[in-house]
Amino acid sequence: MKKLLIVCGLALLGMQNASAQKVEDYGIFEHVGANLSVGTEGISIGVATPITNYLEVGMGVNFMVAIKPSGDVSFKGGSVDVPQPGGGTKHYQLDKLNIKGNFARTTWDFKVSAYPFGTKNDFFVAAGFSFGGKKIATLEGHSDEVARIYQENPTWQGTIDAVIDQYSIRIDRNGNADGDLRVNAFRPYLGLGYGRLVPRGRVGFRAELGLQFMGHIKVYQNDSKLDIDQFVNKGDDSLSKWVNKLAVYPVLKFSLTTRIL
Repeated sequence: MKKLLIVCGLALLGMQNASAQKVEDYGIFEHVGANLSVGTEGISIGVATPITNYLEVGMGVNFMVAIKPSGDVSFKGGSVDVPQPGGGTKHYQLDKLNIKGNFARTTWDFKVSAYPFGTKNDFFVAAGFSFGGKKIATLEGHSDEVARIYQENPTWQGTIDAVIDQYSIRIDRNGNADGDLRVNAFRPYLGLGYGRLVPRGRVGFRAELGLQFMGHIKVYQNDSKLDIDQFVNKGDDSLSKWVNKLAVYPVLKFSLTTRIL
């Protein structure tokens, strides 16, 4: 009986030691973790290391899956009359213009996560920044009809526009339409959540909610910034009003984490 009690006591002591090892001091740069995430920033991969039991630093890259919506928009007026060298005009009827968007982008981020309760609880607050290309969406279209009009009338200096919401999209002499939405290339970040990028065990889970401060969206066409204030001041619920108000990007991210060192 005494031997049994001794064995049980040693077993309990071993379990306590193992438990203590799980919450041991992380140390400074003594461990490395890797993570795979999905969320509003797309698919992300990253690495991280703890500084102390209370601080952790991580960096990663985010790939927004290519979303390419498309649709037809009307030409302004639906037709164009081109003056002819010998006098008179030639009438051209214009069909709809097919527009394609592209929301694919790649960004990098750096974050410092603070755990106010140390190893007792995995709640954290995070601060950092994200950086990448300024363009968050592009828009392009092509019209063979418009290209033919300019080819048949090489000296004509008139313009042909298509219309989305209240925006006039200029079609160039090759029949192409190009536009994009831009934000700040450097975007500060604040967030909070639960879980560690370098888990206590071999594998862990982390959930995060935050805000990326990207600045007001700017609308460009052919690398020229468009003034949207004239549309916003009309007080309607147009695309212009939405674009003018949106200055932060919500971040929701779920991560599978692992300790690799």
